[in-house]
Amino acid sequence: MPRSPKLTPVRSKWATANQWSVSLPPHISSNGKRQRFFFKTKVDAENFCETTRTRVQNFGTKGSAILPPSQQEQAANALELLAPFRVTLNEVVTDWISRRQAAEASIPFEAAMDGFMEWGRRSPSYVRSIRQTRNRLTSLHGKKLNTITPEDLTIAMDAMTGSVRNFTIRILGGLFNWGTKRGYCADNPCKRLDLALRDSVEIEIFTPAQVSSILSAAEKHDPQLVPYLAVSFFCGIRRAEALRLDWSAIDLHENFVKLPAAITKTRKGRHIDISETCKAWLAPYAKDSGRVTPFSENVLRKRERELRSRCDLPAVKHGARHSFASYWLARHGDINQLCRYLGHDDPETTFKHYAKAATKREAEKFWAILPKAAKAKNVVAFRKASA
Repeated sequence: MPRSPKLTPVRSKWATANQWSVSLPPHISSNGKRQRFFFKTKVDAENFCETTRTRVQNFGTKGSAILPPSQQEQAANALELLAPFRVTLNEVVTDWISRRQAAEASIPFEAAMDGFMEWGRRSPSYVRSIRQTRNRLTSLHGKKLNTITPEDLTIAMDAMTGSVRNFTIRILGGLFNWGTKRGYCADNPCKRLDLALRDSVEIEIFTPAQVSSILSAAEKHDPQLVPYLAVSFFCGIRRAEALRLDWSAIDLHENFVKLPAAITKTRKGRHIDISETCKAWLAPYAKDSGRVTPFSENVLRKRERELRSRCDLPAVKHGARHSFASYWLARHGDINQLCRYLGHDDPETTFKHYAKAATKREAEKFWAILPKAAKAKNVVAFRKASA
């Protein structure tokens, strides 16, 4: 039977609420290190000493009195393996239990993606992006969110192009941040991934002749598209914003469009001045209220595709918005005002993209594009003010 340890309460030299202390040597402490416990009274301290002596006598200083030989051997081997790391067996066991509990509290990757997709106010385009990412990464399906490593993500994205990989990392970064807040994972493995290096690409814009062709074709074959095209080409409004834009936000008397924070990408409201060119295209279709673009995104894409086919023009990513920014900057030269119109925070990046993308001569042609009625009358009509 193990020898009872000599434990004696000691009164501290300083006056505190807990002035009696008991020191436990490493070989009988719970964490394998010297510990000190404090008590209010000597009686409490002596009771603790007696309890500790009984524990040591019943279970031994290392548990050898109650462990079978096989477990004693396992414990000894474990302690030997841990010795170089200066950690105790209790610390390792506690860490393992916490990770196991976290794993049991986690959910599979695909379930997490579904929850992430349904959380908050998601735009249709962002929901579509999350769904596409979920379906691309089938190798991660079935894995608990907190077990996915940077290596797992790298392998899953191995065949992707640089642009798709970077886009996927951004979506996954949002997913793991969402999961961390809900206890589904301990950290965000995307923070340890590098974005793919991509060659800089010059923005593409439509020429004034192409813009004129598109608008004329819409005026003739699909008039419902004209207001959408007008705010896209002459105000630089994003597709998703234009789909949510209401006529009540367009003021053709004060010549501005007010984009509420609820419909913008950045969730920040902004005002855009309406040029005489834009007013000429909008005025014949203006209403007091109702959607400026009265159809779904899929229908819009189809009708745009048919319109480009009539004009024999290629698809240009963000072509209308890039055209507006390039021709506006070429004409006015005010990069700060352009940033406010576009909803950008960084004038330097905006300038880098759009400076010299168009010439002043081309800009004059762009801002001179008018509908047939305006050309014929040379007068811009607009709706009367509401009473």
